[in-house]
Amino acid sequence: MMMRIFFCCCLILMPVSAHALKIAMVLWRGETAAEQGFRDELKKLGFKPVIIVFDANQDRTNLATMLRTKLEPHLASYDYVYSFGTTATLMSKSFLSGRKPLIFNVVSDPIGAGIISVVKEENKMVAGVSNMVFLPLQISNARKYLPKGSKMLLPVNPRERNTQLIGEQLKAVAADYQWTLETLRINPDKALLKTELARLQQAAKESVVFIPADSYLISVAPELMQALNDARIATICSIEAFIPYHCSVGTVGDYRAQGVLAARIVLMHQKGQAFQDIPVQYDLNPRLIVGDTQVP
Repeated sequence: MMMRIFFCCCLILMPVSAHALKIAMVLWRGETAAEQGFRDELKKLGFKPVIIVFDANQDRTNLATMLRTKLEPHLASYDYVYSFGTTATLMSKSFLSGRKPLIFNVVSDPIGAGIISVVKEENKMVAGVSNMVFLPLQISNARKYLPKGSKMLLPVNPRERNTQLIGEQLKAVAADYQWTLETLRINPDKALLKTELARLQQAAKESVVFIPADSYLISVAPELMQALNDARIATICSIEAFIPYHCSVGTVGDYRAQGVLAARIVLMHQKGQAFQDIPVQYDLNPRLIVGDTQVP
């Protein structure tokens, strides 16, 4: 009896960080600084993560096949599933159906996208990190540095729900800062990219272009930004992925910091906090980038 009591006490006193974790990392477009931040912070917290990567390479069919044929047979052995981006998260959530805890990262509007619910009791197996920066802050900062024109153009990928949600929110915010928002549907077909960029250049004349956190636009970021810069069209970039390609201005969260926040969700859960009680996490110190320079 005394031996059993001693063994139980040892389990209680054993630090959470001694636990090895197996995590399925479901990615939409390869690893980013977010995943490196996630890995590094887990190790810093003392975990011993074994991470298996499932990279969709921006292909829904490929992702569905991997989830069904590679993750499903071994799902019971995983402690968590980590997902990057709205598309991968939605597909992972549907696939899991509550069978394993899902930690999402870099999702602009997790409530609007249907990933989490405003009814917290419905979030028992999902928690995560949003890359959204408060829209009024983005637009207020942009107004300080951009031409005083009155038109703002939003490229819209009809296949991405997030972009449509952002458009609904952006219209009112833009109006508060004397910008009239217009939208332009972009065909998310890379075979048509050159034609679509030419259309965008033409439509964006005399406008500021707000570039949303859209997975397709991110995948063509170099070409997109070059086309807009060549036409001398001012841009507001909403996420870090566009910053290396010379945006006019952007107020953006840091991918690595978001990965750190995702790792801390693991710690909170391992310490006994229920997923439904973990609010969506945000980078509270977004960076203001003007041109290629960070503004203090």
